[in-house]
Amino acid sequence: MTDPQAVPAPSGPRGRWPLYLALGVAVAAAAWTAGWTWARSRAIEEMDARLAGLERQGVRVVCPERSVGGYPFRLEISCRDPGVEIAARGLGGSVAALRVVAQIWDPKHVILEADGPLVGEEAGKGRIEATWRRLSMSLRWRPGAVDRASLSIEGLDTTLHGADGRTGRLKAEHWETHGRNAGERAQSLEVVASAAGAALWVEGRPVGPPRSDVSLEANLVDALPPGPGEAAKAFAARGGRIAPIRASFSVGGVRVAGKGELTLGADGLLDGMIGFAAQGLEAVVAQPAALGAETAGLLGGFILLGKPSNDPELPGRRLDLVIDHGRPRFGRLLLPPMAPAFHP
Repeated sequence: MTDPQAVPAPSGPRGRWPLYLALGVAVAAAAWTAGWTWARSRAIEEMDARLAGLERQGVRVVCPERSVGGYPFRLEISCRDPGVEIAARGLGGSVAALRVVAQIWDPKHVILEADGPLVGEEAGKGRIEATWRRLSMSLRWRPGAVDRASLSIEGLDTTLHGADGRTGRLKAEHWETHGRNAGERAQSLEVVASAAGAALWVEGRPVGPPRSDVSLEANLVDALPPGPGEAAKAFAARGGRIAPIRASFSVGGVRVAGKGELTLGADGLLDGMIGFAAQGLEAVVAQPAALGAETAGLLGGFILLGKPSNDPELPGRRLDLVIDHGRPRFGRLLLPPMAPAFHP
């Protein structure tokens, strides 16, 4: 009988495939590591080049204690106490920490995460302070420009200190802002902003309901990308047209929706009209305290002064917001004049 233990192991190519597999994995890992290292070096060079380019335009960005990691499938750049400064406008701001993440296979899509608090100030115009539970931003770009940007914030709590000493505070359970270039020349900017569970205070006094949902969509026609100069003034010089505009406000069973268009003039003042229509107005009578005095009074205008809407996109009772050279009128109700977006 033949002893099974005496049978020699296969010595041909088929017997050595585990060795070939191990060698292949080792070579692939080494190549991937080399590629990731090269990408890491390129990312640092690109970041330094972009920061230098911004500084030449008057925007200084600092990223202290910078580190680069994320191996093997992504690149992650992080820094403590990053800040930005635009000396020409006396504008500066900082957050506690910033992380920038990109996947190796999609370097044109970048995710940013920031830790609060945020502190920002513009000389002669006031200061802003903000905290949050989670803040993330998504950036997708093409050569020479950012194509799309999205901001998402959970548990936002922000306070604005005006130059006149007055304060305003805004809280929201969830905040989102999206912007993208539109049009063949990529000179139109579409912006969408929404807040869920929002509440507002002025000088420490609540204004409006303790919780509401708000959204705004606007298309800034022929707008320029943001830069170190006065973006609003540049936008006005190119026509300053904001069209279309869509807005909505929901609270306590009441929903107000609006659409229209505005123009920003060379003097920094707005002109135009936005038509609004309200539904669920029975809540104004049934539970005015839950809406807040200011909101109940404003919604009461739809009941007293509004007319049935004949626009299928805006069902309910309608009132128009008309802005004449910075002087707004809601139906027959005159509102305080608006401050100019910039000084000529």
